[in-house]
Amino acid sequence: MSVGEGQLKARTSGKAASGKTDSSIGSGIVEAAEPIDQDTSRAKAVVPWWVRDAPSYAFSCLTVLSFVTRYWRIWDPAQVVFDEVHFGKFASYYLRRQYYFDVHPPLAKMIIAAGGWLVGYDGGFLFDKIGLDYMSHGVPYIMLRGWVALFGAALPLLAYMVMAESGYSVAAAALAGLLVTFDNGLVAHGRLIMLDNIMIFFMLAAVYSYVRFFKQRHRAFGAQWWTWLVSTGAMLGCAASCKLVGLLTVALIGCAVIYDLWRIIDIRRGTTMAQFTQHFAARAFGLIAVPFALYLGFFYIHFAVLTHTGSGDPYHTAQFQMQLIDSPMTKSSFDVYYGDEIVFRHRDTRAYLESNSARYPLRYENKRISSQGQQVTGAKKQSDAAYWRIKPTNRQDGEFEQFVARRQAGETLEDVELAKWTVRHTDVVLLEHVATGGHLRTHDVASPLMETNMEFTMAAANDTAAAADTKWQIRIEGASSNVTRLKTSASFVRVVSERHSVAMWTHRKPLLPEWGGRHQEINGNKNAEEKSTLWTVADIRGRVATAAEQEEMRRRVKPMGFLAKYAELQGLMIHHNNALTSTHPFQSSPITWPLLTRGVSFWTDNAQRRQIYLLGNPAGWWMADAALVFYAVLLPVLELCRRRAYYVIDPIAERHLLRSTAFIAAAWALHYLPFFLMGRSLFLHHYLPASIFAYMLLAAMFHFFNFEDYRRFSLRNWNGHARALLPSPVAALVFVVIAFVHISTFVFFAPLTYGSRSLSPDEVNSRRWLSSYDLHFQK
Repeated sequence: MSVGEGQLKARTSGKAASGKTDSSIGSGIVEAAEPIDQDTSRAKAVVPWWVRDAPSYAFSCLTVLSFVTRYWRIWDPAQVVFDEVHFGKFASYYLRRQYYFDVHPPLAKMIIAAGGWLVGYDGGFLFDKIGLDYMSHGVPYIMLRGWVALFGAALPLLAYMVMAESGYSVAAAALAGLLVTFDNGLVAHGRLIMLDNIMIFFMLAAVYSYVRFFKQRHRAFGAQWWTWLVSTGAMLGCAASCKLVGLLTVALIGCAVIYDLWRIIDIRRGTTMAQFTQHFAARAFGLIAVPFALYLGFFYIHFAVLTHTGSGDPYHTAQFQMQLIDSPMTKSSFDVYYGDEIVFRHRDTRAYLESNSARYPLRYENKRISSQGQQVTGAKKQSDAAYWRIKPTNRQDGEFEQFVARRQAGETLEDVELAKWTVRHTDVVLLEHVATGGHLRTHDVASPLMETNMEFTMAAANDTAAAADTKWQIRIEGASSNVTRLKTSASFVRVVSERHSVAMWTHRKPLLPEWGGRHQEINGNKNAEEKSTLWTVADIRGRVATAAEQEEMRRRVKPMGFLAKYAELQGLMIHHNNALTSTHPFQSSPITWPLLTRGVSFWTDNAQRRQIYLLGNPAGWWMADAALVFYAVLLPVLELCRRRAYYVIDPIAERHLLRSTAFIAAAWALHYLPFFLMGRSLFLHHYLPASIFAYMLLAAMFHFFNFEDYRRFSLRNWNGHARALLPSPVAALVFVVIAFVHISTFVFFAPLTYGSRSLSPDEVNSRRWLSSYDLHFQK
């Protein structure tokens, strides 16, 4: 009998089938075939030990192979690779207890930090640049990578366990495990200090737990039913706490639960509304309350560990920053008075507002004409050119000059007089550049780099024609009234033109050309209320806090509760995640991922001509694509046959195909299709979770085409006994061919996966199976 003939032969010769599927065998999304034999002779047949224990042997072999592929030469390269520059740094911050900001939740990063803590790493290395040497800095990078690799090595085992518990044969489950074991992309990502394999571990663990929970449906509210329900919720909480992409697994389980509840509420099942309410409440507790509690708990630990000021401070409100130990806001937060010489620092880019005698060129590169005014730019370092004297627009008959003179003379002034000259919310001020004497000005001339924004320049102090352009309103973020005082460090402020209503603004890219010193451009943003228009007063010349003043500042800090911190951080994470829209040379579109049209360069060694290039297993991904397409075609064909009363496959096989296999297909779709809705920059590694489910679907199609007798070959659980292995030599041949092609492709691309050896130009080009593979050292 040819491959698949047993499943596709007609049960009738154009006649409607007379019987229906036995509903007692089970129903639902995830199905495990029941071990019911129809003839007693088969039930009494002696199963050889090597067949009976095949699941244990398969699991053991997968374990060895998975660990070998992930840990082979894990010490090489001994340099920072790709996103280790970020996630290694974050692990160091945990060990230093310094606050940082990242768009991802904290669990995976805390797990990496825990690995470093176990071997006594103190976080002294900050992974500042790709290619930095680990050995010379004494970083226990092998432990950190090996810690992550534990999670990567578990992925093939979890794939095997999900397939086995879902009622597939030991051959199909082993094939799924082999496909995941020898995937170049999963291996490359799973042996470096990165987050994705940790997240995928919890994703698959959640799916496995839900399969086990669903199999307990006939023993609802028993001990195992509750165990696997809570386990599913816990794994969902952990997945979402690693990266927000984990919410896609939450959506998958949510869809399965809705299907399950819809089945339970059917009156034909004899379910009362009281019983349905119990089922609903139990699932709400296990799959909503438990994950959310864990998600909150990990953030609580995050805040409890990161108690000291750090690189993440500027993203947060002043109140949040003041909760951190050694925060500048609790050490040098002074009222700003008229006459003070102050420094403005941009909140987002950390650039300092400065000017100098240089002027804008008459013509820009795009032939536009400028004002040829004095340049105002954003510098990365504070200098004398960054000081501005803040002055009132109304001098009040010399009172201001007298006030400044008395302060400069060191005279002690009464609080009432100081309050009179304190800069407050909504005040209109002049900003005099201390070094050159001009006043900050914006006018109706396009800025050098952004034609829609207004140019910032300087006007002479006695230029009455430009006076209206030099008046600026101080708007303090979160101020409740115009009595709110402007403070150094603690106040976030917008500087808005009174005449033109544009806010002072800067941006990282593009930078000004050489004539602008490669500084950031300063211009007038017409959307004055944007978050990116916020600045701080970073310094007042000559003002240093005494020990008593610092103690008083700390005493005045208003406590901020956990939930307030959590809510603020969540908002920032979502905002900045959506803002990740800048282009990257190796970003890609979701439409290209299943076809594997290009990868991502992780690391290069020019001296030895070695490279690590993230790429899935091309043969494996393309075979999985074929399985996905075939399954998508098969479903409507079967439905059409059913409409015409032709039953072309065995009822048990059909039920398995429409439930268990459909669940796997849905898992692939829900972990892939949502990326089409995302506006941020995307990369090939975002497809890695979906690729595992694609491999599982390929194994399911192998089972469908080669196993006619589902009852005989299906497993009850992953560590149980098998009754048979393969139905025919053809099935064995198909298994061997798929495995051989997949493993051979893995070995062929392994030098790019591990960066283990140099490749000649001919060897590099032989691995460019598609011209879009932008590998290094092609010549």
